[in-house]
Amino acid sequence: MQEILSKKILGKRIKSLRLENAYAQVDVANLLSLSRSNYSQIELGNQYPTFNTLCVLSRHYKKSYEWLLHGEDHSEQLPIQPVAGLIDELEISLKNFSLCLEKLENELQNIKTRIAVS
Repeated sequence: MQEILSKKILGKRIKSLRLENAYAQVDVANLLSLSRSNYSQIELGNQYPTFNTLCVLSRHYKKSYEWLLHGEDHSEQLPIQPVAGLIDELEISLKNFSLCLEKLENELQNIKTRIAVS
């Protein structure tokens, strides 16, 4: 089971990336369009970074979200499913969704009919 994301651990991981790349806090803060003090709070683990901040950091340091958030990257270990298999799964999901919508439409029509009769 995946552990609960700690602000402190995430902050340390982000700080270590900055130090490995010899950046000052102000440099990374400018990259993220944040104040230096706001960025500092992320590194100290006093606040979580926003999705946008994680996105920019991920691209800038060429790290996956999984690595940024959990310190591990299992994306390479996952088997790559052929596109045909994905398309088949999508078709099945869409058919099931369509059936659910039809059932919902019928239920709504029954409710309307009962209300009109009342």
